[in-house]
Order: sequence, then C-alpha cells, then structure tokens
Amino acid sequence: MPKPIVWRDEWSLNIDALDSDHRALVEGLGEICLRFCPQASHAAGAGANDLLDALGVLGEQMREHFRREEAFMREIGYEGLGEQKNEHAMLMAEYAAMLREWKKTGVSVLDDSIQESVRHWLLSHILGGDTRFATSYFQLLGLDTARPR
Repeated sequence: MPKPIVWRDEWSLNIDALDSDHRALVEGLGEICLRFCPQASHAAGAGANDLLDALGVLGEQMREHFRREEAFMREIGYEGLGEQKNEHAMLMAEYAAMLREWKKTGVSVLDDSIQESVRHWLLSHILGGDTRFATSYFQLLGLDTARPR
C-alpha cells in the first residue's frame, strides 16, 4: 500500500495559525489516500463521485486556508500579499484543472500518480510561498530568520 502523506515537523513555519491549517490539510489528504488507495477494500466499491467529492472538499479547505492566510498577511501589513494572492489563485486554478481532468476520466481510485499530483500541489504551497512569507514575518518581528524548527 502506498505510504500516505503525514505531517513532518520540518514543514512547520512556527506560525501556529498557519501550521494548524497546514497540518489539517496534510492530514485530510492522508485520510483520502487511505480511503481511496487501490488497496483499500472499500475503494473498489466507491464511485468516482466519492473520490472526487473528497478531493473537492480538500480543495475547499485549501481555499478557506488561503482566505485566513491572506487576512493574517493583511493584518500585519505584509508587502508580498499581492504576490501571495496571485500564487493562491494559480494554485486553485491548477487544482480545479486537475479535478476536471479526473472527473472526465472517471477516476475512483487514488493511484500513485494522483496522490503525487495532490501531494506536490499542497506541498508547493507550504514549502514555497509560505516559507518565504514566514521568513519575512519573522524579520518584521525583528526575530532571527533562522528560527528553530
């Protein structure tokens, strides 16, 4: 059975509100992987809509996370907010395109390829723009950017 994604402490930004969201998103994807991987006994009986619904919920959770994150950035006056919002919009468009493709092909099992696509999509956000933001955030606070993880 494929190893589902699990939260790693090295992904932490050390910003509790964002880390909490990120952890919940990673855990949500892990649960989807377990429920719909090819080896799951009930995955064979699940319809394409069940998997797509679960992936749709994950996308909506990510959209809500983006809203909270942008509000947090606005609150502290983060200069890179516009860039971050653009990245969020592109990530959501990318995810919508993946969902459309999976719907078109009628996927009902989360195979390794789909798992890797969603994992990459999620981690590119956390390890990309959010890591850059965290560095700026700690600089704004006058703290060392090489904060402990």
